[in-house]
This record gives sequence, structure tokens and C-alpha cells, in this order.
Amino acid sequence: MPFFRRGTERQFDPRFLHEERLFREQGRDALAVMERHRDHLADDIEAARSLARRAHIPIDGALGEREATLLALIGIGNRFRRDDGAGLEVARRLRLAHPPGVTILEQEGEPASLIEAWSDANQGLVADSVSSGADPGTVHRFDATEGPLPAEVFKSSTHALGLAEAVELARELGRLPGHLLVYGIEGQSFEAGEGLTPVVEEAVARLVMELYRELEGTS
Repeated sequence: MPFFRRGTERQFDPRFLHEERLFREQGRDALAVMERHRDHLADDIEAARSLARRAHIPIDGALGEREATLLALIGIGNRFRRDDGAGLEVARRLRLAHPPGVTILEQEGEPASLIEAWSDANQGLVADSVSSGADPGTVHRFDATEGPLPAEVFKSSTHALGLAEAVELARELGRLPGHLLVYGIEGQSFEAGEGLTPVVEEAVARLVMELYRELEGTS
């Protein structure tokens, strides 16, 4: 009898199948929890590395000057308000690529935290969602080093304190990085809930690929 037919004749105890199904479901739940903890741990590690650099504490000894932060990439948003999580998703996906010399953080957009994150970097890059009236999925790009962010794009930010205010405060304090680029991803829905709308998901995917190609040259 051919081997591939032998399996079709086996009979399994229904109780065994039930227990196996429960075991697999519990395994999936445990994996989801581990992934959430992994994301939080990654943020804690990035924050600790930033503090160590500011205190001139060597990280992993042999890395030396190569470990200096060339670029701070910060995703801003709230993943529980649909497209408001677009900036966070950009940061999450790029983190998986582990670009050298790049510190990647996910934040809610509180000005003091933003200034702290980019002030010790040579360059800064921020991705955030916006609601300016442009077509959903539109990606706005601004060089904040040259001047204030346009109010007509960032005036409707869903964050308690705006990115535009953080940029100007940092400018006054002399804590802007040498070069700061800001990407605003036009959202479609900011209602409560998880997951990006399809048009914003598409825009995030395009932006991630564009930034990934640029970050390959930062090392």
C-alpha cells in the first residue's frame, strides 16, 4: 500500500482531537502575548541605549564609534484609533530590518519625549498621521530644519500635544538634530478600533519601502 494513503485510514479519538485543538489555541494566545512583550522590550532597550550614549557609556565594547546614532526614526500615533497608528506601523516595520546606526522608537507624540529622542542624533525622521483634507493615503514630506511645519497639515492632529509645537520648542532650545524630516500620512478613519484602512495601509507600505532603501545607505 502506498505510504501517502496510510494516513487516511487512521482513526483519532475525538477527545484527543479536542485536547490538541485547545493546546494549539493556547499556544497561539501565548505567542501573541510574547510578541506584545517583545515590542515593549524593544522600546525599553532603545531608550536604555540612548541614555548610555548620552552618558558616554560604551555599548557592547567592540562597536565603538559605529554605534553612534546616525538617525533617530520616530513613529507617532495611537494604534487604537485606526489610521492614527500609521506612523507607529512605519516604525514597527522598519525596526524589523535592523538598519545600522538608526534608533527606532514608537511614541504617542508628547513633545518632551520627542525632543529627547532626536536631540542626540545627527538626523531625525518622524512619521505621523495627519488629517488636512487631502486625499486619504497622501504622504506629505517636510524638512522641518528649514522652518515650521505647515499649520494646514498638522492643525488637526489627534494627539493632545502637537508635533509642530514640539519642533518649534526644540528649535528654541537648540535641540533640533542637524536635519529633521517629517512625513505626514493622510488618514481616512480615526474612529476607535485597530487596523489601518486599506488606502492608508497601502501608503504605509510604499513609505516603508522608500525609507528602507534610503536607510540602507546610512551605515
